[in-house]
Amino acid sequence: MSTYHLLKRLSFYTLLSLSIVSIQACEDATASSDNAAEKEEIVKVPVEAEIASRQDIGSYYAANAVLESRAEADVISKVQGLVEEVYVEEGDFVEKGQLLAKLDSSRYVLALQQREADLAQVKSELHRLKSAKNQSLVSADALEKLEWQYISLQASTDIATLDVKETEILAPISGFISNRYVKVGNLVHQYQHQNLFNIVAQDKLEGVIYLPEGRLPEVKKNQPVQLKLPAIGAQSFNAHISRISPVIDANNGTFKVVVEVVNSDNLLKPGMFAEVNIQLGLHSNALVAPSRSVISIDNSDYVYKIIDGKAVKTKIEAGYRHSGLVEVLSGISDDDSLIVAGHNNLKNDALVSIVSVQE
Repeated sequence: MSTYHLLKRLSFYTLLSLSIVSIQACEDATASSDNAAEKEEIVKVPVEAEIASRQDIGSYYAANAVLESRAEADVISKVQGLVEEVYVEEGDFVEKGQLLAKLDSSRYVLALQQREADLAQVKSELHRLKSAKNQSLVSADALEKLEWQYISLQASTDIATLDVKETEILAPISGFISNRYVKVGNLVHQYQHQNLFNIVAQDKLEGVIYLPEGRLPEVKKNQPVQLKLPAIGAQSFNAHISRISPVIDANNGTFKVVVEVVNSDNLLKPGMFAEVNIQLGLHSNALVAPSRSVISIDNSDYVYKIIDGKAVKTKIEAGYRHSGLVEVLSGISDDDSLIVAGHNNLKNDALVSIVSVQE
C-alpha cells in the first residue's frame, strides 16, 4: 500500500474517533443537565406548621397600674400621755377594735373620780330639794341653777370617762401593721399629726388606670379584668372594674378607671406593679390561628396553608388578637395546617417539607 493511501486511512479513523468522543461528551452533558433539573424540581422548603383550632378569644385593652390598699389608716392618739405598752409589731394582722398600745391613764382616772364625786354631790342636793316637804321654801331660781349644774357635771363626767377609755389605742380598721412609729416611753400628744401606727387592709387591692376617652363606651362597672404581676412569676389574677369616673380630663383626654382584685390568699402586696388587661369583648368557640402564621402586607393579612405538600398563600379576615392568637373570620377552615416558621420569603405554591406540626 502506498504512503498516500495509508495517510488517507489514518485521517479517516482520526476523524471517526473525534466524532465518537464529541457525541459521548454531548450525551454526558445532556444527562448531567437532566439530573440537575430533576434535583431542582424535588427541592422542598423546610417549614413548621400549626393546626387551626377553635377556642374562646377576647379583645383586651392593656395598661399598667400600681396596686394600692383599698383601706388604709394612720393611727393617732386622742389624748396626751406616756406610752406604757405596745402590743403589736410590723407585719401583724389586727382586727378592728383590737388593742394596739396603752397610755398612762392615772391622771385621767383621778380626774374621772373627781367629776363623779362632784356629780354625786349635786345629784344628792338636787334630790333633797325636790323631795322637800315644804316646796315654798325652795327657790325656783336656785333649783333651776342646780339642775343646770347637774347637766354640766354629767357632761364633764362623760368626757372624763371617754379620756380614760381613749388611753387604750385601738385599731380603727382590720388589716396589717405596715409601720410602727411609737415606742414604750414616748410622749404622745392629743390629736397631733404624730402617727403611732399605719394599718393597711389587704383583703382587697385596687389599681388606678387612665383610658382614652374613646374607650368610655366600651367599659362598664364589674367588667372582667386580668392582672399579671411580674414580681410573682407573671401569675394571672381575676379582677373587675369597681369605679369609672364620669369626667374626662381635658388636659390629656383620658378618664379614670379603678380596678379591684380580691386578695384572699394575701399573695398581692400594695405597691406591686401590675399589667392590666381589660376585657372589651369575648367571642366563644372562634376559629383562631397562631399570630406567627399571619403575614401583614399592604394592610392585608395572609397565611400560608399547606395543601398537597404545597404552600398556598391565602388572604384572611382577622378579628380579635390576644395572647399569640388571631381570630380568623374568613379564609381558612377548621384543622387547616398553617405555616408558622420558614414562610417569610416563601413563594406561592412552593413545595414544602413539614419539619414539625403543633396542634
